[in-house]
Amino acid sequence: MEKTGKILIVDGHGLAFRAFYAVPPLSAPDGTPTNAITGFMNMLARVEEDLSPGCCAVVFDAPGPTFRHEAFPQYKEQRRPTPEEFKPQVPLLRELLERMGYPVLSVEGVEADDVIASLALTAVGAGRRAVILSSDKDLQQVLGEGVTMMRPMKGITTLAEYDAAAFERDHGFPPESVPDYLALLGDAADNVPGVPGVGEKTALQLIGQWRNLERLFASLDEVRPAVRKKLEAGRDSAFRSRELIRLRLDVPVELDVCLSADPEPERALSLCARLGLSKLAERLKRKVWNAEGRRAGTEGEAPPVRGVPVPLEALMGAEVVGVVLLDGGEESGKEEEPRFQAAVSDGRFAEGGLPDLERLLASGVRTALTDDCKTLMGRFDVPFGTVRVWDLKTAHYLLHPDLASHAPSTLLPLLPGETPPALRLLEMARGLDAEIDRHEGLRTVMEELDLPLIPVLVSMERAGVRLDFERFESLRSELEARIAAIEGEIAEQAGEAVNLNSPKQVAELLFERLGLPSGARTRGKTAFSTSASVLEGLAALPNGGVPRLILEHRELSKMLSGFVVPLRRSAELGGGIVHTTFEAAFTGTGRLSSRDPNLQNLPAFGHWAERIKEGLIPVGEGNVFVAADYSQVELRVLAHFSQEPRLIEAFRRGVDIHRETASWVFGLEPDFVTPELRRVAKMVNFGLLYGMSAFGLAERLGVDRGEAAGIVRRYFDALPGVGRYLEESAAQARALGYARTLDGRIRPVAEAAEGIRDRNGLNRILVNTPIQGTAADIARRAMVEFARRFAGDGAVRLFLQVHDSLVCECPAGRAEEVGAALSEVMKGAGRLSVPLETDLKVGRSLAET
Repeated sequence: MEKTGKILIVDGHGLAFRAFYAVPPLSAPDGTPTNAITGFMNMLARVEEDLSPGCCAVVFDAPGPTFRHEAFPQYKEQRRPTPEEFKPQVPLLRELLERMGYPVLSVEGVEADDVIASLALTAVGAGRRAVILSSDKDLQQVLGEGVTMMRPMKGITTLAEYDAAAFERDHGFPPESVPDYLALLGDAADNVPGVPGVGEKTALQLIGQWRNLERLFASLDEVRPAVRKKLEAGRDSAFRSRELIRLRLDVPVELDVCLSADPEPERALSLCARLGLSKLAERLKRKVWNAEGRRAGTEGEAPPVRGVPVPLEALMGAEVVGVVLLDGGEESGKEEEPRFQAAVSDGRFAEGGLPDLERLLASGVRTALTDDCKTLMGRFDVPFGTVRVWDLKTAHYLLHPDLASHAPSTLLPLLPGETPPALRLLEMARGLDAEIDRHEGLRTVMEELDLPLIPVLVSMERAGVRLDFERFESLRSELEARIAAIEGEIAEQAGEAVNLNSPKQVAELLFERLGLPSGARTRGKTAFSTSASVLEGLAALPNGGVPRLILEHRELSKMLSGFVVPLRRSAELGGGIVHTTFEAAFTGTGRLSSRDPNLQNLPAFGHWAERIKEGLIPVGEGNVFVAADYSQVELRVLAHFSQEPRLIEAFRRGVDIHRETASWVFGLEPDFVTPELRRVAKMVNFGLLYGMSAFGLAERLGVDRGEAAGIVRRYFDALPGVGRYLEESAAQARALGYARTLDGRIRPVAEAAEGIRDRNGLNRILVNTPIQGTAADIARRAMVEFARRFAGDGAVRLFLQVHDSLVCECPAGRAEEVGAALSEVMKGAGRLSVPLETDLKVGRSLAET
């Protein structure tokens, strides 16, 4: 029946409680706590991976009293109330497990421990091996032939497998003596009295010598007088306590029934999406389906398909259709003509090629629910026309911006024989749409910013930027020649060739052959560091010539391999045009990203940066670039959120904000502020947006920490509204469960916190997200509005966005007109209490913009 004879039996309530206290507070987008669910499922996955059991059952306590309450009414009477944050997680956990195909067991009148013990022994009687996953010491009494335990030892990360021999070695008596041992010791958590005055050490010694209560009380004359007196007084309590602790081993359980259940993958995925459990969703397919894509344990028999297949013509004119790419999608890499599946809410579905999709959309469809609208529009040129679009990838990103993937392959994995994906899309859309409506402003963000941005990004990707091959070839030759010269010069000083890309060889050269002072070590403390900061320190020494050369070598190598080569390769593939891919559903704050190649990350300063950007020119002959850059947009957003009067007034007057800040902090008239003091003020202004501490400021300014702390203190004394906002914004985000931009874009705290180990790191994210996210929303709105302004004007096209700046291409003769329009649109994209300003540039290469 199963691949192995090993079964895993999980203590549901026990592990959920342990996970609840071990995992920091987490919550779903709707605020439902999820830390116990997350920790439980992570621990279960780890144990299943380690043990590879043939099957697994999860046992929970049934509601209501048990036989123990009847025997001892005070049983568990003193147990602390269940935490409110834990209560809603148990039914959700049970539902999730059931949907994933785990048998979930509860038996009225007995506890989960009784069911677990009975099931384990039944399995052993059937020739199976049982592994109990629990930290409950009561369950140790069933350890024996064929029964072992996996016990969490520290949080939910460290587990140890226990068998009878290991238990007896640690305790000095066999597992069957556990009820007698605990009968002496008692259990305060369950209000089991035990023998008053007998502690752990004494109980271990007594049961280790006499094994059970009968033999112990028959030999009281051999026990020390002080202990004997306690035992005599507590005899009745000891025997009564043992009856409470001793597990029922005869709970009627049918092995086959207890170890089999039908999974419902699409419903499990829907619940995962609602709870924000993306990593669990990724594991779900592997858990439920075997390598052939069939349900595990059904011996190849596929479950029935849900839904009614119909000819595509039957869906023509439907008001709402769900559309899913079946192959040829963003991640498939397939060359064949992609196909799609469409479905309507009554269960009818059909499949076809892309020309069929165009016919369907033109047949009177009013709303199309897509799994990846950008891929349909960008790669396959699907015309949606006036059809309203709802997009799964966009909706999921808006609710879970920090999750690793919003791809359809993750959210709607193809499950052979199951509900057709287009029907599952319709079901998932209902749930996600309801979640979106729970957050004020989020639907507006989706419908007015993110969805309208998709065709804008597609147009920008197609537009691209031309690469001047002659300039890039000259640049490549110069870089390669200088890199070779540096390698030769260093080899001459070292006496042999050195691989400058090898940290080990560089460390040997610097610290052993040249005898330069070594300081910092690598993270593993096994070798001396050759990081940029270490090299910069060495380069400042009188004998720092080689470190200076190594730094230059690294810079030039990065220019060559990181920019020149990939940009040229992209242009060769694009017929002389570099086409990037913009990702709108990627960053936690809403900022766009660029890849293959990354045009947002071109080097900004220096000779080589200038040379690279000189080689990126307009596509059209006689065209120019027009670029507009927001002036201090994030500080303006900070002024709006903090309502700090001094900042608001300064921005309204249009003065140099960094000079004004310096005058406030250092007590000078603006005219007397030096460039150095302005630099300090600028660093503080922007540093505080990203959570820079006094320690970080000290490092940046090259001053001691006390002086830096004084500057920060004077800053907040001068701008109390800013200090108040920075304190309150993180606290508000924690209280709501998410950080929020001005428009309503959210960033759930639990998801942003994943991977962050220090509280300050999370605070920095929660403070910066509303500011950076609002700036990102302003840029998105400006892009959408600019595209509308020039819709149908093929001579003017936006082609690049780099955080706070937009770059478009147009005929040289229209530069003034287009620049004025671009600036007007960008200034009008904010909804702030301070004005937005832009800096406008026109040039014939990116170097001039």
